[in-house]
Amino acid sequence: MEDNSSAIILTKRPEIRDVVRQALKAKGMKADNIFPVMDDKECLKKLGEIEYGLLILDWEFAPDKVQLILNSNRKEHRLESHLVFLIAAHDEEAIVKVAQEYYVNYIAVGEISTDTIRDQIKGLMKDFNGTGPLRKMLLAVDSCRKNGDHTNALEMLEKLHSKQPDHERIGIELAEAYIHEDRWNLAEDILRTLLSAEDVSPRVKHLFARCRLKAGDLSTAIASLKGAQLLSPYNVERLLEMGNLFLKLDRLDDAESSFAEILDFAPNSKQAVFGKSTTKLLMGEVNDALQILNGIANPRELSAIFNTAAILAIKQQRFDAGFALYQKALQLLAKKPKLVARILYNLGIGYVKQGRNDKGLKCFEKAVEQDPAYQDAVYNVKVLKTAPASGSSSASLKESSDLMEAVNDVTDGDIPLMELGYDHAEEEVELDEVLSNISKVG
Repeated sequence: MEDNSSAIILTKRPEIRDVVRQALKAKGMKADNIFPVMDDKECLKKLGEIEYGLLILDWEFAPDKVQLILNSNRKEHRLESHLVFLIAAHDEEAIVKVAQEYYVNYIAVGEISTDTIRDQIKGLMKDFNGTGPLRKMLLAVDSCRKNGDHTNALEMLEKLHSKQPDHERIGIELAEAYIHEDRWNLAEDILRTLLSAEDVSPRVKHLFARCRLKAGDLSTAIASLKGAQLLSPYNVERLLEMGNLFLKLDRLDDAESSFAEILDFAPNSKQAVFGKSTTKLLMGEVNDALQILNGIANPRELSAIFNTAAILAIKQQRFDAGFALYQKALQLLAKKPKLVARILYNLGIGYVKQGRNDKGLKCFEKAVEQDPAYQDAVYNVKVLKTAPASGSSSASLKESSDLMEAVNDVTDGDIPLMELGYDHAEEEVELDEVLSNISKVG
C-alpha cells in the first residue's frame, strides 16, 4: 500500500468501524490516514480534501445521505474517485441495485462476519494499487477535467466508446458528458442503443428520461423514470426528480406518492419532506404542510418552500392559490425586508401574468421600498410605468426570484412556526390591506 493512501469510514455502528480500521491497518495503511467521520457533512468535507482513496459507507447510517455521498463521490461529472465498500445490514436486492448504479466496488449485505469485512477490504486495497486499463483511462479523463480541459476529456471518452460501443459504463459516462455540455441528441443516440441491451441499467433509463424531458416528451420521460425506479426502487435522486416533475405537471397525488416513497426508507430526508410539504401547500392543506415542517425547516427553508409552491401555482394558472401562499409567506417573514421584497416581487409577477398590472406595479413599488438595492424590482417598476395601458408587458419583465440572494436576512429560530394557523374558509385579503401591513424599511 502506498504511503499516501487514505480511507474514510462513515458508520454509526462502532463494531463495524473497529473491524474496518483493524483490517485497514493490517493491510499496511497508516493509522493517521484512516478517518472515521461522524456525519455526512464531515464525510463530504473529507471527500473534497482527499484526491483518491477508499470510502467505506454503512447503508444503515441513512440511505438518502449515503446516496448523496455516493453521488458526490463522482465529483461533479468526474468519472472516478474513491473506491467504495458499501455495508448494509439488510440483505435486499434493491440495495445491491443502488450499489450497481453508483459503481460501488464492493458490497456486503446481511449478517456480516469479521472475515467478510477483512476479505472485502483486502480486495478494495488490491484494486486501489492494481489499477486496471479502464480505470487508468477514466483517471486520465478525471485529470483533464480537474485541469479544466473538458475538450480533451470528452475526446478520450469518445475514443473509448468508439472502441467499445457496447460497454455500458463507458456509454453512460459519455452520455452524461454530452448532457453536461447540452448536446442532448448525441446523449440520446447512445442511450437508445444501450436501451436495446438484454439487461438495461436503471441509470440508462434515468438519463434517457432526462433527454426526453428536455425534448418536451413528458409521457415518455415519466414512463422511463418509472421503469428505472422499478429496477432500482431506492434511488433518492430519481424519486426526487419524479416528484418535482409531477409537481410541475400539477399531478399532486403522484408527486406526494414519490416523496412518500422516499420517506418510507429514508424518513429523515429533508428534500423529500420539503417536496411533500410543497405538495400539501399546492393541495391547499397548509396546516398539514406546517405540521410536517415543524422542527425540520428553518425560516430560510420555509420561505423557499412557500415561494416555490406559489410560483408553481401561478405557472399552473391557479392564481388564487398562488396569491394565498404569497400572503402566508409575507405573514411568515413580515420583519425580514429583503425576503419580503422578493416575495412581493414574485407576487407582482403573478398579478401581471393574470393581467392585473396595476396590482403588479404596487407590489414592485413596495418591493423597492423594502429593498432599494433590488434592481430587478426597480426595473419592473420602470417597465410597468412606461408600458401602454392596454398592452401586455409581461414578456419584458424580469422573472420570478428564488429568494436565494436574500437568505442571509433571516436567522434560524426567528419564526415560531406553529403559531401560524390557516383558515381554509378565509377569503383572499385585499392587496392594499396586505401592503399596508408591511412596515416601511428604516
